[in-house]
Amino acid sequence: MKNIDYWYIPKFFSYEELVNIHNIFEQNTDNEVFDIPAKDVTKKAKVYMSHWYNFKHVLNSLDQSLLKINQDNFGFNIWPQYDANIVRLNEYDSAYKGEYDWHVDGSTDDEAYDIKFTLLLNASLESYEGGKFYLFTAGATYIDKLDDPGDVVIFKSYIPHCVSPVTKGKRHSMTLFYNGPKFQ
Repeated sequence: MKNIDYWYIPKFFSYEELVNIHNIFEQNTDNEVFDIPAKDVTKKAKVYMSHWYNFKHVLNSLDQSLLKINQDNFGFNIWPQYDANIVRLNEYDSAYKGEYDWHVDGSTDDEAYDIKFTLLLNASLESYEGGKFYLFTAGATYIDKLDDPGDVVIFKSYIPHCVSPVTKGKRHSMTLFYNGPKFQ
């Protein structure tokens, strides 16, 4: 049996495709939806929120890749993205040392589902320093596979993870959560 905590896809999107993703956020940010960071954790980021229906024409191939990766390597019971699901664009700016402390992605105890996967896309359009992504599997592990724009990392949402402070420029990451029935 495989014991995989994360999967990566290098250079899934080109620079032009990342610009298009940013444009979709600019045109379709939903100011009625608010990001709720993990409890008791510091998150210094500007978060743009939109809905899957604005992105599905651009993200369908990524979604299909995740479904295949799950089928072949993880076997989680997950639901496909649906139109009202939230897509997030996190902007970590060196002007305020943007970061996100150690946390896990999860649903509340009273919800009928669990977040099974977190999918991160490095959607940065300019160079930056800092903003390194870490998973805590056998200790804190720097995941350099998310360093380049267009790179994608998919990981089990219950694994602690963080983003170190950005020290120069702006780092952008797009986040998708994949939900499924409660873990049993």
